[in-house]
Amino acid sequence: MQCLECGCEVASLDNTHLLHCCSLTLQEYAIRHHLPLDLILDRREVNKADSIESYKPPKVLPSERARAVFMGLKWAGLLHREDRFTLVPGEIRRLDLLLWDLHWLREYGFRFRQEYRYADAAHRVVAVNRLKVPAAYLAQSAEVHLSPVPPPDFVLSLAVLIAHIGELQAGYLFLQLPQRSVGETIMAETSRYGLRFKELDAADHPDGVLLRTLTCADAAKLLALIKDRLIEIPGALQRFEQQTPRMTVTKALVFDAAHFITDHPAKCSNLHGGRYTLNVRVEGRVDPVTGCVVDYGYLKRVATKQVIDRFDHHNLNYAAAELAWRSSTEILCAFIWEQLIEYLPGLVELQLYETTQSWCNYSGPSLEAFQQSGSDRLMTHFNDQRLGQSKLRALIRNRPPALEVVAKLQR
Repeated sequence: MQCLECGCEVASLDNTHLLHCCSLTLQEYAIRHHLPLDLILDRREVNKADSIESYKPPKVLPSERARAVFMGLKWAGLLHREDRFTLVPGEIRRLDLLLWDLHWLREYGFRFRQEYRYADAAHRVVAVNRLKVPAAYLAQSAEVHLSPVPPPDFVLSLAVLIAHIGELQAGYLFLQLPQRSVGETIMAETSRYGLRFKELDAADHPDGVLLRTLTCADAAKLLALIKDRLIEIPGALQRFEQQTPRMTVTKALVFDAAHFITDHPAKCSNLHGGRYTLNVRVEGRVDPVTGCVVDYGYLKRVATKQVIDRFDHHNLNYAAAELAWRSSTEILCAFIWEQLIEYLPGLVELQLYETTQSWCNYSGPSLEAFQQSGSDRLMTHFNDQRLGQSKLRALIRNRPPALEVVAKLQR
């Protein structure tokens, strides 16, 4: 077999040859030359078992920086248990980030592994990149690296966390955390630096929490706080600052609902219903790490929980106070916008079809503007505490019977 990098004839391509030849792993080589792993991989490497005996014992006391990196990965939920090993998963696009983790986690006994498995669902051989260590090695010094006491360099742990799982949307930083207790720690510690977060009801872990910086200014201040740490982490700062194309993505969802239009002069005042189609459009820069503007799964989960589950097979007029008077497509769009903008700050347009011939397009306020102005007055008329205080109400207000009796007695 000929190596397409150096031109040498080799018995088989593997990481030993490629890392000396061109510093690429086999998976990177396959991607660069758009080749399936099945064609170039020695079949004996597929589903090959790992041996604990090949791992060197760890240091007795890891350094403070190693502890800080370990804590950041733990906060991010990136320490997984598999059989007798603890591992840190990585992605081939961010291999240098994984190797930066390895630089510090070697003190715990971690080693890099690119392993190959036949994936039944994909019908092909896939590569997985991770750092691995025998779980027993970590248990030997659990009091050191699993201590609930924050590590000496909290800012470094925070930078490691954000470098691995932080996502920037329309200037707001999101953190999807696997444990609520971690979120509480992050909010408490960062409040000392004047940073504010908002908890959103869209965690993708049963016991987790989704945090978003309260404002764009909080996100900018947070990134400035950890910038010196991010600079040393491969690709971390570039993820948030690199200029990439801006695009708009759309998710279409449907729900079946009934409604009526109060005081409508025609048939729409009667209860009627049908199938609505909602197109949610989000605009933003393409994340150089994920290759996405926003994850479609997240977009669907948010829209389903905040809108579809609330409306599907319901009478819209009774689904929310804001819709009780008139649940027109126009007011529906304004209401839906306010339910989504906290979760999707890059939201640029809603398109709602009541029928194939009737629909509404709406672009509402930015999250920053919504935070300042609150709900649109279009939907708050009947919830306004001033409603009913007009002097004109005296024209239809009957005098209380008790007062009439007192007046007669006085006469």
